[in-house]
Amino acid sequence: MNTTTALTKIEEAQKTGALVFVDKNWAMEQTPLYKPEVTEIKISKENDCFNISGKFMPKREVVDRIGEANGIDFIFGEVHSVTLEDAYCGKRTVYTAVAQGRKRMSDGSYRKSSKCDYEFDPVLRAMLDFNVTELNEKTKQERRKSAKGEAYGSTLARYILELQKVAAQRANTGARLRVIRELVGMPTAFDAKDIEKPLYFGRMVQNTSYILSTKEGQIMANANALGVDVASLFGKPSLPPVAATVVEDADITPTEKPNPEPGQNPEGNGNASDLADQAAADDVDFPADESEVQQAQKNQFEEYTLTLEQYMETYKEHLNIKIQKSGVNPYELAKAEMSNKNATVESRSQMIDRVKTFLKSKHVPGVE
Repeated sequence: MNTTTALTKIEEAQKTGALVFVDKNWAMEQTPLYKPEVTEIKISKENDCFNISGKFMPKREVVDRIGEANGIDFIFGEVHSVTLEDAYCGKRTVYTAVAQGRKRMSDGSYRKSSKCDYEFDPVLRAMLDFNVTELNEKTKQERRKSAKGEAYGSTLARYILELQKVAAQRANTGARLRVIRELVGMPTAFDAKDIEKPLYFGRMVQNTSYILSTKEGQIMANANALGVDVASLFGKPSLPPVAATVVEDADITPTEKPNPEPGQNPEGNGNASDLADQAAADDVDFPADESEVQQAQKNQFEEYTLTLEQYMETYKEHLNIKIQKSGVNPYELAKAEMSNKNATVESRSQMIDRVKTFLKSKHVPGVE
């Protein structure tokens, strides 16, 4: 997408009333090495958002897509924990994550976010979800109440353990989402009338057409494709000439040279093969860390697994039945998904959606 196309897309989106998170100045070309790319994302308020007091907050996977559409990558991240104790929540572990990202600008430079932190207290979060103001032996055995006043789900004590298992991941996710929202300039939640509109985002990508139109770009692209060191194509830089020293009436009797080491020439320089082997041995790369994409998928898979476990435990009596029409037992299907070693993020998500749809069709109280 060239500059003209990007500007046209932005202008047309603005005319239709869409939410545009890029401006015309951003799309103006400042260097031919990079070009703007505009992406449209549509969000479903029923499936892609949390309804919080009438406002709709996009889920984590949606915000990750928005971050990718803006070309955001993370350059810093850490999670640490501290132990706190007070009269209301008792002694517990609180997790705090810090993350920082960056976004490429139209001139090729990067704009960094601030170091965004997010604190996750599993005990306090559980108490708020259960509407409990003090943690003691009695309140630990309480369960949530439906609109009809019926108790359902696990006890507060077990719910705390479930949150504790994913506390570090929840903190890390919260910090990452804050980085994305800061760099994009996007609110945490949208009004119902706004979330139904298409959202437009932009990122800067390498202008491959321009790079390949230059001789240097073609050489570097071919070298990169073939795995060749670009510096080796042009040879090593020559050493500066050494000024000659005139020695008058000096004793020029040659000194005895040491015996050359095996594999070296008489001048004491290593031969080409030995030097190449030594360079290869010295150039040992540090083991690469797990990529952000793989880590994000792992976090998502674990969150979906916890969600499905909660549905199975909370609504077992409604799920563990045999449907006469199809002969299917929803609980056994969910159990098979949990034990499937080849399960994926998509299969977990689909099973959660099937379970939720089934429970809602039966009008089971408390199903969100």
